[in-house]
Amino acid sequence: MRYLFTGCLMVLLIYSPALFAQETWSLQRCVDYALEHNIQIKQADIQKRLNELILQQSRLSRLPSLNAGINNGFNFGRSIDPTTNQFVNNQLYYLGGSVNMSLNLFSGLQKTHTIQANKYTLAASEQLERKMENDVALNVATAYLQILLNTEQLKATRQQLNLSIAQLENTRKQVIAGALPESNLADIQAQVASDSASLITAENNLTLSILQMKAILNLPSDAPFAVDTQMNVDAIPVMNLDAITPEQIYEQAVGIQPQVLADSLTLLADKKQLAAAKGALYPTVYLSGSLGTNYASTFSQYYVDTIMVPPVQIGTVNINGVDYKVNSLPQTEPVYRSYKSPLGSQLNNNFNQSIGIGVNIPIFNGYTARTNVKRAQLNLLNQQLTAEQNKITLRQDIFQAYADAKGAREQYRATIRALEAARIAYDYATQRYELGLLNAVDYLTSQNNLFKATVNMLTAKYNYIFRVKVLEFYQTLHVQF
Repeated sequence: MRYLFTGCLMVLLIYSPALFAQETWSLQRCVDYALEHNIQIKQADIQKRLNELILQQSRLSRLPSLNAGINNGFNFGRSIDPTTNQFVNNQLYYLGGSVNMSLNLFSGLQKTHTIQANKYTLAASEQLERKMENDVALNVATAYLQILLNTEQLKATRQQLNLSIAQLENTRKQVIAGALPESNLADIQAQVASDSASLITAENNLTLSILQMKAILNLPSDAPFAVDTQMNVDAIPVMNLDAITPEQIYEQAVGIQPQVLADSLTLLADKKQLAAAKGALYPTVYLSGSLGTNYASTFSQYYVDTIMVPPVQIGTVNINGVDYKVNSLPQTEPVYRSYKSPLGSQLNNNFNQSIGIGVNIPIFNGYTARTNVKRAQLNLLNQQLTAEQNKITLRQDIFQAYADAKGAREQYRATIRALEAARIAYDYATQRYELGLLNAVDYLTSQNNLFKATVNMLTAKYNYIFRVKVLEFYQTLHVQF
C-alpha cells in the first residue's frame, strides 16, 4: 500500500461486509483509490522512471563504446582497389568489415559529476511524487469532510422540516379549536415551505459535494458512491494548540516536507551540473582501437613457376672425320603466373589492428563551454532563490494555518454556546406558544435561530477539525483521523 494516507489523514476504521455491498467508501478507501488512479500522480511516477533511465544511462556512459560495420558494393570504371590502394579500370566488387572501440580516460570528471547530479535529480523526483500524493490526499480529505458536513446539515434541515410539519399539524388543531388565530396557521405554512426549500438546497449541496469527490477519484458520475457515516466526528483526536507554537511546527516541518527536501536535492544536483560544466574546460584523454579487413574481386596474387626447356641442336662437332650434333643442356626458366585470391585468404591477409591514445584540447569552440558554465551558475542561483522562497512560503502557510486553527477553535466554542442559548430560548418559546402567550412570528424566529445555530455549530466543528488536521500534517505528515 503506497504511503498510507500520506497527504493528510490516516483512517483507522473497520467497515462491515454490508457496507461493502452498499459501495460505502471510508476515508481510507477514498485516499487509496485516489493515489492509485490520479493522473497527476501517474505523471509524477512516469517522470521518476524517466529520471531512473537517465541515471542508468549516465552510469553506462563510462563503459567503452564499441561499434562494428560491414560495407560492400560494386565499383565501375576507374576506381581504387581497397586491397592495394591502386587505380583499376574494370568492374570491382569490394567487401570490408571493421570494429572500433573508444574509451574515455579523462574528461574533467564530467561523467562522474553528471552521475551524481542525476542521482540527486532522481531523489528529488521521488520527493515531488510524495508531495503530489500529499496534495491529492489533502484534496480527498477536504472533499470527504465536506460530504460529512453536508450530510449533517441535510439531517438538521430534515429535522427542522419535520419539526415545522409537526408544528403545522398542532397549530391547525388549535386554530380549529379556536385557541389560536388563523394567521398563526399561515405563518407556520410559510415556514414549512421555507424549510422544504432549504431541504432541497441541502440535498443539492450534498449531491454536488459527492460529484466533486468522484471527480477527484476519477470515478464516473453515475457510479454508486456513499461515504461511511459511522465515523464519530466528535471522537476525532485533535492536537492541543496551546502546547506548541507555530515556530516549533515549522522547525519540524522543514525537515520532512517533500517540497523542501526536493528543493535541497535539486540544489545539490545543480551544484554537480555546474561542476560537470566546468569539467568541459579541461582536455579530454581517450583510448581508441580498431580491427579491420577487406576484400576486392580484382586482387590477384602472383607467383613464380618454372618450366623445362628441352635441349636443341646448337651445332656440330667433327671427331675423326665424323660429324656429331651438339645439343644444349636441359634447363628451367621462371614463368610469372597470377590467380584470383579467394575471399577467406584476402580477409585473413588484409586483417589489421590499431590502438592509440589521443588528447583533445579545447581551445576555442564559440565560447560554448564557458557559456554552459555561466548558465549552470545561474541555474544554481535560481534554485537557491526558489528553495528559499519555498521555505518562506512554508513558514507563512504554517503560521497562517496555526492562526486559522486557533480562530476556528474559538469560533467552534462560540457556536456551541450560541447553540445552547438558542435551544434554551426555543424551549421557552415553545412553552409560551403552546400557552398562547407568543405569536407565531416570534415563535418561528426562535425556531429559525435554533436551526441557524445548529448549522453554524456543525460548520464550525468541521472547519475546526480540518484546520487542526492540516496543522498536524505540516508537523508530522501522518495524521490520525
